[in-house]
Amino acid sequence: MKLHNQAMDDDYLSVEFDKAEKKLKDALKKCDKNACSKSVVGKLHIALGTVYGGGNKLEQAKAEFVLALQADPKAALIDALTTTELAQAFKEAQKEAQAAGKAGKASGDGGGKATKAAAGDVPHTPVAEQAVNTPVPVYVEIPDEIDASKATVRYKPFGSPKWKSLEMRRLESGFGVEIPCEDVTTTGELRYFVILRDEAGDPVGTAGSMQAPHRVPIKNEIEHEPSLPGQEPPKRCAAKEDCPPGLPGCPEAGGKRGDKTWGAACDATEECQSGLACVNGTCEQGSDEGGGASKGKSKGNRNVVGVSGQLDLLLVRGTDYVCSGSDAAYACFYPGGDGRQFYGEPADLEGTNGVKGGLSLAGWRVMLSYDRQLFSDLSLLLGVRVGFAFGGSPSSKNGPNPWSDGAGNELQNPHLQALSFLPLHAELRATYFLLGDRIVEKGGFRPYAFVSPIGLAQVNASVPVDVCDRRTEEGDPLSTSSSNRCPANTRYVENLDAYQITGRNFSALGAGVVYGITQNFGVSAEMKVMLMWPTLGLVLAPTVSPVFAF
Repeated sequence: MKLHNQAMDDDYLSVEFDKAEKKLKDALKKCDKNACSKSVVGKLHIALGTVYGGGNKLEQAKAEFVLALQADPKAALIDALTTTELAQAFKEAQKEAQAAGKAGKASGDGGGKATKAAAGDVPHTPVAEQAVNTPVPVYVEIPDEIDASKATVRYKPFGSPKWKSLEMRRLESGFGVEIPCEDVTTTGELRYFVILRDEAGDPVGTAGSMQAPHRVPIKNEIEHEPSLPGQEPPKRCAAKEDCPPGLPGCPEAGGKRGDKTWGAACDATEECQSGLACVNGTCEQGSDEGGGASKGKSKGNRNVVGVSGQLDLLLVRGTDYVCSGSDAAYACFYPGGDGRQFYGEPADLEGTNGVKGGLSLAGWRVMLSYDRQLFSDLSLLLGVRVGFAFGGSPSSKNGPNPWSDGAGNELQNPHLQALSFLPLHAELRATYFLLGDRIVEKGGFRPYAFVSPIGLAQVNASVPVDVCDRRTEEGDPLSTSSSNRCPANTRYVENLDAYQITGRNFSALGAGVVYGITQNFGVSAEMKVMLMWPTLGLVLAPTVSPVFAF
């Protein structure tokens, strides 16, 4: 009931139908062998039917309601969760359950002569369990009122997409048959129902139905060996070397299986018991005729978090007049890091006031990352990066002074005060993993490519520049030379930090690889190319990050 409450109060109300279905099926498994009262079994089937109804699987919902009413005739819908469609399915289930209760009874034609029973379930109890690779006995005892000349069992091996048929033979007061070994090669659940026909081939009764079949758990070990009436238990067959092709949960040839049961967390199918597959991180059946379970094998963990360390290498463009105030992409500062911005008038002298192109270390940044794989069968992830940058350009402490012409008149200063460096980092990212369906694999490399269509960041790098300034720091013209390295009426200013200023937005692309240390933990290394805009700049950004997948 705890599983019931979690499924309905949390998962169902959060529209997480898959989780609710798993919990309810797990609860029903715990109720095997009459471990739960009939009222509890009825409530669990009602809840599971309600979940199916929420997913618009009304046929499956009705089948669960029939099972609920068979277990507990007083079973009722959950008032707060009932819809018109569910109410109609429950009404139909009541009719089917009532018909099953009347199966075997004859209807009079006025002369007292018995006629064929109405269609419905014939009383039948399947065997409690059977071992892997051992025929499954199926015996149906026929009531005297039913004129049945032959019987057919329709069954579906675990994981098979198709139903199979076997003609049953007369045995004592009913019909019996053994479902062969070839259809009992893996643990799971064998499903079947029986159709009874008269001499003309017309149906006269059923034991179970396709919508509500009888079920036999197939296990590795069992307590009691079942058999047909008056016969010895069937002998176990020699196990096949390989599972049938396409059967979910079968290991590769020579592979070993783990001991994790249905619903347990997993990273790979090999961790689950034989007959189960790792689907979206849990051990469960690989397929289901109702479409309720995910198909195919697990693609591993689909969420990835990490902490990244990134170096910023700005490709500085070669240009002249970087400290003249004529190029808005550059701002010059006096050395020392105290934020004093240069607002002078450099002389046009070869070897000064210019930079050569090349890579320059702009700083580094730390980021938190989260990525989510969108589809279990496609290694495409969407994610975000948020972080903080260290380095960049200093904040300007002083605005530009007006220039003087030496006669008391003010002139326009062409320099603009530099904006403060933006230390924040944020980006959206799409990533595609190559050469494998897992994001992190122990001892393996997983290369990937990515694109960041838009991001928020700034990357500013400096280059040392010498100038011969015609003005004092106050903006007055010089009348004498202060250095033999500069012409008359200028002063020599050495090692100004000429910062190339880039835009506060960027787009990026790159590639990387993840090396898995464990099945969940690994290390990522990548190279990213960032195009800064609207003030253009090109950045190479090597990044290293520990990543954790779950």
